[in-house]
Amino acid sequence: MRFFARTFNSFISVIILQAILVILLVSGSITRSQEEDSKKELKTEALNVYDNFNSWKRALWGTIVDLNKSGELRHMIAAQKHIAPDEPLEAYLRKAASQAGAEFLIIKNNWSTFSAVRPLTEKPVPSPKAQDFYIDRPHPYVEMVLADNTLYFCGSVRVSADNGRYLDIFIVKRVDEALMRQLSFNSRVRALVSLNSHFVVGTIAGTGFLEWMHGRSFSTSYTVVNELVEEGVPYAVVIQQSGNARLAGSQTDSPASLGNVPAKTEATLYICTFLSLSEYRARVNFINRSILLVSLLVALFTILLSAGLSKAVTDPVSQLRKAMIRLKSGEKPALLSGPKKGEIADLFQGFNDMSAQIAEDSRALSAHIQEITRIKEYNDKIFNSIQEKILVINAQFAVEKANRAFLEYCGQAEDAVLGRNIDELSLALFDEPVHTSIRAIISGGKSSDAQIRRTSSGHSFEIKFYPLLEHEAATTSIHCIMVIEDITAKVAYEEKIRQAEKLASISMLSAGVAHEINNPLSSILTNVQNLIKAERDLERLKDLQLVEQETKRIARIVRSLLEFSSSTRTEKPATDINAAIRNIVQLVGYSFREESSIVIEPHLGENLPPAAIGEDECKQIILNLIKNALEAIGTSGRIRIETAFLPSESMVQCVVSDTGKGIPNALLPRIFDPFFSTKAESGNSGLGLSVVYGLVSKFEGLIDVESEVGKGTTVRIKLPAAPSGLRQ
Repeated sequence: MRFFARTFNSFISVIILQAILVILLVSGSITRSQEEDSKKELKTEALNVYDNFNSWKRALWGTIVDLNKSGELRHMIAAQKHIAPDEPLEAYLRKAASQAGAEFLIIKNNWSTFSAVRPLTEKPVPSPKAQDFYIDRPHPYVEMVLADNTLYFCGSVRVSADNGRYLDIFIVKRVDEALMRQLSFNSRVRALVSLNSHFVVGTIAGTGFLEWMHGRSFSTSYTVVNELVEEGVPYAVVIQQSGNARLAGSQTDSPASLGNVPAKTEATLYICTFLSLSEYRARVNFINRSILLVSLLVALFTILLSAGLSKAVTDPVSQLRKAMIRLKSGEKPALLSGPKKGEIADLFQGFNDMSAQIAEDSRALSAHIQEITRIKEYNDKIFNSIQEKILVINAQFAVEKANRAFLEYCGQAEDAVLGRNIDELSLALFDEPVHTSIRAIISGGKSSDAQIRRTSSGHSFEIKFYPLLEHEAATTSIHCIMVIEDITAKVAYEEKIRQAEKLASISMLSAGVAHEINNPLSSILTNVQNLIKAERDLERLKDLQLVEQETKRIARIVRSLLEFSSSTRTEKPATDINAAIRNIVQLVGYSFREESSIVIEPHLGENLPPAAIGEDECKQIILNLIKNALEAIGTSGRIRIETAFLPSESMVQCVVSDTGKGIPNALLPRIFDPFFSTKAESGNSGLGLSVVYGLVSKFEGLIDVESEVGKGTTVRIKLPAAPSGLRQ
């Protein structure tokens, strides 16, 4: 029963530990996933709200441009005989303004003091004052006007007839809650317009937003606020600048002509998109509670099952472990999957349709401007799609253009990079040799150049330089294009190839040495065996038998050298690595126990499966590692040997660490090279770690070395576990 109690307690501990780990890992993953989803949705909705808001400006702009071009309208203005516009003229203007979605039409003329505000809808809303609207530009324009604490879209145009008469026409649209509600159909999204943190209108009160905005200034036109509490609800907010709004009432009189325009007071206009985070956080909390509940239910079920089945606890625990591993490996509820269908997908499709419609409306503009814009956008997409880091440098070493890959590498926004000298970017790559190559390209001394640079973080880059000719008027200037490619993986791959070639060289050397030793060794073994048969003296017989035993051991080592040089293995060995370590530790212990204070501490794991390696090869690996540790320690220190089974990798791990003097970082890449040694003055051949590396690679294992000067070295070896059919 004590075994059952220990097993039972172990089960409970494992279940609780796995439940905590699953909750922490899954909860963190879910939280990050939800945060990414909210950021993507907020970005999309912010673009949607911004574009829908400005679509009203485009509608008013199209109407006033048509009015300005209308010959029929000019003819009607010239034919006016009364102070107020006659009915046909007013009907014509009403129709045009109504088609643009305006709510008010304001008319002024120059042949009388007439001015009038005409409501175009039946909504009971206050009418704006005519004196708050005037013409201050000779061409049609659309502006935002704040009058009497109400924000308006205003399309303004002065249409002149041939007889000198002109009519000032203002097409006005209120910016109110109803309009802001039309900017997004997402129930989690709220839209708001603010002027210098003093005026707000939208689908949200904005009290908390005004407090947050007070005294703030923005260096960019696009600002993201990760969390802002409004009316007790947390929101993520995107604040986008959209020009300025004129504050009506900031001047004394309306101008009589374009030559007498009073100074204007303007305020920055911000379009703010609020995305409620409540639903995202509710999802995370619900999933966390579900995971906790499931974990508790599984734990309770296992406890009851273990108590009922007593010693038959292994199978339920195994099933529970598999279930927890499946949960931990990523089998999450469907709610966690990314939203590929549903309302969000419909919104994306709606946005694409809206973009297509806007593109269709924009075709009314100048074909030349449209073509230039399309080509520029297409070139920018190509430029930013290139994975290599590209930037264009002028003769003053200032950055004129940089693609997205370079901006991500230097971790700065485009505005912070363009126009700055490359020295101000504080990048280790831009040193004096790079400056020399840039000068050679710009001066015309070279048609191209290339350099390989390695940073302190271990990354390798290939930098290529090309000239770029720019023709401006009668002058031609040369710029330099820099293409920076990360070749770290390529360099690492080439290093592996070189290591393999070195290993092949020592394999050939091992084969040659083994063949040369085999012949005299066979003669020695034969003669010793003959002497044993003829010897009658027991003392001499023991000595001869010891010689025979060691000669056979030499033969096995020679055979292992031949196998080391071979790329194939016909047998499938299985070795108890703990037994091999005990044997080697006992053997090595005799050589230093009396004259040194070196301590070897074996910490061997229990119930290890055999490793898929020959016994002699295993002993040779361990002996070489211990010898290296002894040489590094000197006369006083500690060697720690640990073994463990890694079930997730199906490998047996052996870790040998010492408290020696350590290996400098600059020498670590060379420690597996044949005949390389940090102790050459002591007569060391430099083959120990090369042999270890070759044997580990031969048996499909892994080796890793960590070292710190003054503290010691740790060598970690992983060998495949032997197949179950070969285990004892």
